[in-house]
This record gives sequence, C-alpha cells and structure tokens, in this order.
Amino acid sequence: STPSENRDHNIDSIKSPIDLEFDSNASGRKYSPVDNNNGYYPTSHIVSVKSNNLAGMMASSDDDDDDGRGADICIDFGSEPCFVAVTGESGTGKSLLISKAIDLLSGGKAVASFVPQNQNKLGDISSSSSVELTVKLFEPHLSAVSSALQSVGVDPSILFQHIDNHNTVSEFDDKNKNKKHGQLHAKRILHITETGRLKSTCRINNKHLSLKSLRKIVAPLFTRVDVGIASAALGRPASRLAMIDMGVSDEVKLRCRKIREEYKEARRYTRQLKRDLESRVLPPLFEIRDSGGGFDEEQLELLEHWIDELDEFETRIMHFCGMILTQYNELLSDEYSGNTIPGRSTLTSILEKLKQKLWIEKRGISDDSSLFSILLELREEVKSVEAQLVAAQGAYDRLTSPSSPDSVVVALENVRNLLYDITRDDSGPLFDKVEETHELLNAVETSLNKCARSIDGSSDSLISVLEKVMCSGISMEMIDGIIADWNSLARKHGISPYSLPNCHASLRDELDGNVEALNILPEAENAERIALDNFSRACRELSNARVDAASALSQSVSDILPILGLEGTSFQVNMKLRQGGFNNPYYGSDSLGVDLVDFLLLHKEDNSMMIATGDESRKAQGQGGHIELVGSSGEKSRVLLAIETVLPGSIGSTCNGFDSEIESENALILPISIIYDEIDAHVGGRAAVTIAKLLAGQSRKISVDALEGAINYGVGSKMQQSIGKQIIAITHSASVAANADRHVVIERSRKRKSSSSSTFIQTRVVDGASRRKEIARMASGDLVPGEAEAFADALIRDALNQKDSFTLDPPDLRL
Repeated sequence: STPSENRDHNIDSIKSPIDLEFDSNASGRKYSPVDNNNGYYPTSHIVSVKSNNLAGMMASSDDDDDDGRGADICIDFGSEPCFVAVTGESGTGKSLLISKAIDLLSGGKAVASFVPQNQNKLGDISSSSSVELTVKLFEPHLSAVSSALQSVGVDPSILFQHIDNHNTVSEFDDKNKNKKHGQLHAKRILHITETGRLKSTCRINNKHLSLKSLRKIVAPLFTRVDVGIASAALGRPASRLAMIDMGVSDEVKLRCRKIREEYKEARRYTRQLKRDLESRVLPPLFEIRDSGGGFDEEQLELLEHWIDELDEFETRIMHFCGMILTQYNELLSDEYSGNTIPGRSTLTSILEKLKQKLWIEKRGISDDSSLFSILLELREEVKSVEAQLVAAQGAYDRLTSPSSPDSVVVALENVRNLLYDITRDDSGPLFDKVEETHELLNAVETSLNKCARSIDGSSDSLISVLEKVMCSGISMEMIDGIIADWNSLARKHGISPYSLPNCHASLRDELDGNVEALNILPEAENAERIALDNFSRACRELSNARVDAASALSQSVSDILPILGLEGTSFQVNMKLRQGGFNNPYYGSDSLGVDLVDFLLLHKEDNSMMIATGDESRKAQGQGGHIELVGSSGEKSRVLLAIETVLPGSIGSTCNGFDSEIESENALILPISIIYDEIDAHVGGRAAVTIAKLLAGQSRKISVDALEGAINYGVGSKMQQSIGKQIIAITHSASVAANADRHVVIERSRKRKSSSSSTFIQTRVVDGASRRKEIARMASGDLVPGEAEAFADALIRDALNQKDSFTLDPPDLRL
C-alpha cells in the first residue's frame, strides 16, 4: 500500500491556504493555517529577550535610571522565525543574556551572583535583576499554552492582550484577533530579601503566578543545547529512548501508555483486594473457608458462640463509653463555651477522640488510634488526676492541719511561743523588736490562710478544679475491669487486644458469607491477567516500532557523520530488553515499554565487531564503544545535531527538562525554539560548514504546498512543528554566522564615568557591510582585514545560494 492509503489524517478537500486544515489523531487537536503569510505556514517564535542587571549587566546608554539599574538589554530576534546567529567576542555575556535568561524564564535555578548590589544616584542600594521574554504564538503552541494556563487557574484570554514596553496591557485590535495568534510575555524578577534569601517574582502577561506554574507553561516551549547538555542527554538511558521515540508514531506510544495505565489500575485493584483479605483478623484455631467452601455443624456452632460473646461485649463497651461521655459532658460543654479549666486539655482531647470512635471501624487503623488505645489513655489520665488530687490534699494538710507536728500552722505557733519566752517586759527596745516580729508572723499567717483557701476552700480552688475533672460515676475499678475483660477475650482468641473489634467483624463476615474481597478476587485476578497480556502486546508493538526507528536512525546518522568531520566513524543504536522482558513488562512511569537503548560510536576498524546477539561487552574494548564513555564533547554535540536533523524534535524531547511522560497534549508539542550554545565548539573546516547548513535547514519555512504534500503522505502534523522553527545559535564560527537569516552582535564595554561596577552591553542587528566586517573579525580577528572581508562576502554569497536551492518535496517528507 502507498503512504497515502495509510495516512493518519483525513482530508475531505484541500482548498485555499486559509481553508487548509487537518486533524491530528495523535493529539486530538485541529491545526489550521491562519493566513497566507506569503505562501508559508506561520509558526511560533521568540520576538525578544530582555534583561536588566543580570549579573550586573546593563544596556549601554548615556544616563542611568534613577534607581541605578540602567536600561534593559534587549535582544531582538525579528518578527518571524528564522535562523539567528548571535556573535561577539568571548566574555561578552552571550550565553548568559540568551541561554541562561531563557533557562531562568523556564523555571531554572537562580543564584545570588545573578543579583549584584548597585548604588543609585540617591545612595540607595538596589539588589534586584530581571529577565523577560516575548513570544508570538500560533497553533499548535497557542492551544498548548492556553491549556497550561487553564491548568494553573489563569484565563487564556490574556494571550490576546498586548504588553508594551511599559508593561501596559491592551487588547489586540480586531484585525489581529481574527488572525488567531497570541502573545506570551513572561517576566521573572530576582531580588534579595533583607535576610539575604533569593526570591523570585513571576508574571505571565502581567498576571502574577508561582515559579512552578511559570515553569509548567514556559519550559516545554524552548530547548537549550550546549556541549554539557548534549553530553548529559546522550548519557541518560531515558533521554536516548526519548530520541528513538521521536521516530515512532504518536498513536503507538499513546496506545501503549493508555494500556499501561489500564494494567496498573487492574494490578492496583487486585493488590487492594488481597490486602483486604490479609487485614482480616481471625482466631488462629479458626479454619478460613475457601471461595467454594462452607462450615460443618461444629464449626458453625463455635462461630456463632464467638460472635454472640463478642456482641455482648460490644454492647457493654459502648454502654461504658456512653457513661463516660455522659459523666464528662459538663467538662466538654465548658471547653466549647470557652470556660477552660487549667490542666484538663489532655483529658478533653481523649474524650473528643472517644466521642468519635466506634466499636468496629475501617480496617487499617493503627493501634495508636484504636478504641482500646483510647481507653488505656483514659485510664492513665484518670489515674494521673487521682494522684494529683491526693497530692493537693496532702499539701493542704501540711499547711493547715493543727494535729500534724510537721504542718506549717503548728510550726508558726511554736515560733510564737518561743518569742514569748524572750522577754517579760512591757516596754523597751527588746519588747519593741519582739512586737515587730509578732506583726510579721501575723502577716505570714494571713498569707498562709490565703494559700490554704487557694488549695481548698472556694469554687475555683485547686482541689475543686481536680474534683470537677474527676467524675464520681466512673471509678478506676470500673475502667480496670473493662480493660481486664478486654485483654481476657483477646487472649482467648489468640489475638492482640487492639484487633479484637476487627476480629469480631471478620467473624461476622464469615458467618454471613459477606467476604466481598474473597468473592470477587478471582474475577479481579483474571482481569489483571488480561490487562497484562494487552500491555505485553502493546510493548511488543512499541518495541518493534522502536527497532525500525533505531535501524533507520543508525544508517541516517552514520551517513551524516563524515561530513561533520567524523570520517571512518559510524553510529549504531543497540536495542535490548529490560529484565522481565515482554512476559513481565516494566510499568513504571519514568519510561514507557520494556526497551533499553545504547548509542555506540564505532570507528571503521570496529565495525567487524558488530554481533547480532546484541552483546556489547567487546565493543568498548576497541577504539569505539558507548558514546557517553568514548565520545568527546565535540563528537557528542555533532552526533546530537545529526540526530536532530534526522528526527526533528529529538533535542527538545531530552534537553529541555520537560517530562515527556506527562499525560497531556503538551508532551506531543515540539519546542518553539532551539538555542544552540556554541555547539560548534572544537569544530572547524568542512565540519563547521556542514553544521552551519544543518542548523540553517532546521529553520527553513514550510510552504503551504509542501504542507499539503506532507498531509498526503501522512506526516503533516510532524512537519508542521519540525520544519520552520526558530533556531538561535550562539557561535564563534564564521560559517554558522554566514548561513544565518539574522545576525545579532553583542558587545561589552565599561562606563568609566560611572562609579558602578556594572558591565554595560550593546546589542545590534548587523547587515550589509557591518555584517561582513563582523564575519571577517570572526574568521581572522584583526589580521588581513581586506582579504578577510572578501572571504566573509564569499561565505555570505554561498549561503544565499544554498537558501535559494532549498526545497522540500513530499517524498522527502515521507522519508
């Protein structure tokens, strides 16, 4: 059959570019060109990236703002997606102002060095910096961002508001509204608090939201790639598998993911039923019936006896709990009315828990929360209050008892008698001093009487408070009797006293035949087996598709490597199965299916070592082997670029930190822009030229005619996203800069008149002679400027010729 007979998209008719639309079965969303756009399909792109005081960098201007922060550094990427080269001398902050700024706006980690402290004209210290981003959104990204905004509680209509340079919001005019495109303006302000902590304030189109929400919305839209990121991506098994999955139909992946979730649910349900059965508490001597069994007459009689006995004990326990709550009702009422009595909060808490308890509760309750545990707590608290009451009475007796030789009142009387023996005179200095002492003893006696009344003698005395807590209707003997009988019954049945109510419930279920889990477990186990078989078949289908994609990727990347300066080197994708294979497929959420992927970089002399069994033990012994072990940073970057060329979106699936396993449509949307941060480092000659052309090819627009052909071959949804996206390359390569559609130069200078230690930056878009001079500088520095400019002119002319000859035919799209 031809590709058109098996296409995933149904098109009744294709009319004008405005009428052209198709459905994506994979994502369930309809995409439509919104206008002719000079015969090309419109795509989302970054309009500009701004920053202020990021790591002390500010725009070069004659005057600083009053706050000492200077003007915003604005990098303009143009009004439409294209291949943008960003150049400048080393150390001018290119990576920080673009790659790191976008990372911060994607929720990346910020450090204190990004927020230097500056002094403004008034002498105040400024300790904040900001980054912001403006993006023009078309489908499918417009719908994806709208969905993300809704998920965090933000009205998507804000995407149709215009944000000017002063952060003023206004609605798009009717003409722009009808074009069905939106604008995303993200901003993140970093500031250091008085305590020295780094804080972030985030906005989307002037709407405040959390850093987590900002990341959810912005992170899937962009991908940053540098040598370090490329090395990490190729070294992670999950990342390698995600690259292979870009060559697999979305329908196959979604079907496998859906069946996996069905299997996980069936497995979870079966495990829950088994846990319910295991949680049943039965006497050890009791023989549990199986699903088809019953009881003989002796078993039935014994079972009924046990249940009757426990029914009677349940009635006794609930009556006892009711008595307790009735006796302490006044205490609880005082607590709710705000008449709090000191020292009773613990008892009140116990009573509140007792009030909520039932004899038989949901299984799985911990021992600490059981009814038996609460009765033990009540016993200890009542015992403690009784001890407190005894101590208070003893203190009162020690203070006031006239019959106790150790009491304070007796000691006071003895002191008085001794004072009487000191003198018999009625006047004189000694008499006056004794009288003064007697007056002091009178004051002591008055204080002792007050102290005694505080302990006992008024309605709010210490003993009265404790007597209110102690209720005469419930004694320690009653509580001890209940607990003793509870323990006795538990010993009789050979179980823990905490489990006695659950044992009672389990015996009832056995007698009534209401062990639901036991009745439906066979059906649940059969459903789990069916779900496992379905998941195994889905994994096998996915694995077969991955093997095909891996084989095609191996050949295609190997064909590209020689022109990237890796002559005599081949790229091999090796597929193997996880432990358990298809019989016991892996169902974790971190990876889909049962496959593991290794990327091998093999030199020519190593190709003979390839073996069909998939044993890789000998491959790493030669000059080649696993790419994460034997590949240099430059080789990894070039391989990653080659993979992106063969499977568009591979880099976005691995390098932007966005979890492709998220169950949402956004996981199927390719990034708006890829930022290559000096991916051409350590590369020169023909390889550098090839990298430049590959980067340029990724940004080429897709015409309506080409899209129409792509739809006929069943790949329209993929081509709409993968061709014509914005490519931003931070580079020192003259070849890369010459092939760019737009060229931005970043220059660094220091204001000598300023007392600030800030670094001042100038950004400019170069064209014509200024662009030629910049490319000449990149090629030769200050050497032979005339010859260098001629060379730069040749590079630009060759790049223009390449653009004019660039075409996309439907058969190429299908391949």
